[in-house]
Amino acid sequence: MAYDTDSIGSLTERFATLWSGLTWADIPEADIAGIKDHVLDTLAVALVGARTSEAASVIRVLTTANGRRAGATVWGTSDRLPLSLAALANGTSAHARDFDDGGGAGHAGSTVIPAALAVAESVGASGRNFLLATIAGYDVGYRSLLAIGGFAVHTGRGWHSSGTMGSLGAAAAAAKVLGLDAEKFTNALGIAGSFTGGVWAFIDDGAMTKRLHPGKACETGVDAALLAQGGITGPHRIFESEFGGLFTTYNGGVGFRDKALDDLGVNLNIASSYLKPYACCRGSHSTIDTLLRLMSSHGLRADNVKRMDITAGQTAYDMINVYPIETVFDAQFSLPYAVSVTLVSGEAGLGQFEPPRLNEPEVRSIFDRITFTLDKSIGLEDGPRLHIERTDGTTIDISAGNPTLAKGSAVLPMTHAEVVAKTHALIDPINPALAEALISAVEGLDQASDVTSLLDALRIVGEHPR
Repeated sequence: MAYDTDSIGSLTERFATLWSGLTWADIPEADIAGIKDHVLDTLAVALVGARTSEAASVIRVLTTANGRRAGATVWGTSDRLPLSLAALANGTSAHARDFDDGGGAGHAGSTVIPAALAVAESVGASGRNFLLATIAGYDVGYRSLLAIGGFAVHTGRGWHSSGTMGSLGAAAAAAKVLGLDAEKFTNALGIAGSFTGGVWAFIDDGAMTKRLHPGKACETGVDAALLAQGGITGPHRIFESEFGGLFTTYNGGVGFRDKALDDLGVNLNIASSYLKPYACCRGSHSTIDTLLRLMSSHGLRADNVKRMDITAGQTAYDMINVYPIETVFDAQFSLPYAVSVTLVSGEAGLGQFEPPRLNEPEVRSIFDRITFTLDKSIGLEDGPRLHIERTDGTTIDISAGNPTLAKGSAVLPMTHAEVVAKTHALIDPINPALAEALISAVEGLDQASDVTSLLDALRIVGEHPR
């Protein structure tokens, strides 16, 4: 369904008009298959995330304050919470180990799927309606981020896009599940934009707030859709308002309306989203790809690297240069650490980051032979540059390339089989039968009259760090 990008209307009105009217028949089969993989990936990492101390603390606080028997399912537990709080808890679980997908407003699945599923559970929505709403959230979240300059510009200003524009993606998903008309859908986006936020200050000391930002976006989005359904209005010009609009507040008054509307209704921004094969910040992924290729083609190993110099631009340098390495967060946001464990182990899965391995002599040795320097002329999407001196006297100079095009992107996509394998790797240590149940439930969503089977697979009782 193409949409007339020359017609009059604010961005939120344009998004709402499109998505309030789109039906299942309008969605390409490739996007349906793609969104299933994103749902499966998000839920798998969330079930592992629900067992982390950060997510368990959020769940404990919310269930203590609100009880455990009303509302929507808290994934990975037998608990229930009011809709927006369940979305907050589940969004935190989905992002608790930074192994969740990207796209949309940043981390797409953790900012959209918890909101869509909480509301779908509440209203008894079909599997198709849940998937359709999830696609709406991915699309609106991504277009909202484009409207304020895109990830690199927004991040360079210190904003965490999953927390900021993620709220609009979550609101779109919840509004679509609720079947809001264009007017109320617009109100939902305006309400969400009025209360959205999230900054990168957590990078300073590894604070847990990063893990909560997607959950908070989900909470904001669910509340916004419910309030809009109840008749509360939101600013229709939440982006464009000259005083207090998102263009002014987040981007110095500059907006990118044409980019946000490009191919509206044609490109639904599922194929452009990515899945994570490595359990660390996406900014490190193209470097890991490069090292794995060099390990295969050149026999590169930790013990034959004399020294390595990594050079990156300002945003990457700020994002993935954490030291000291004391927590899993620190490890995930240190490019030198990711390089070290990759060279030692030949992989970069969750086990290489949790717990951090820097106290192991082999990892520490290569880590100490790596330097990380700043070159402000390098853009975030240029990717880091590597200078490697080997013990045999040879050198390798190579650009890692754009991290947004690393393995898992549309350029180098993960296959469905690889997503299933990742699910098993994450969930089998908890319960192999659970992994199979989750995979089966997701694969059958487009034929399911409701989301009961999916929720059954998410309700597990196990050892949680309460």
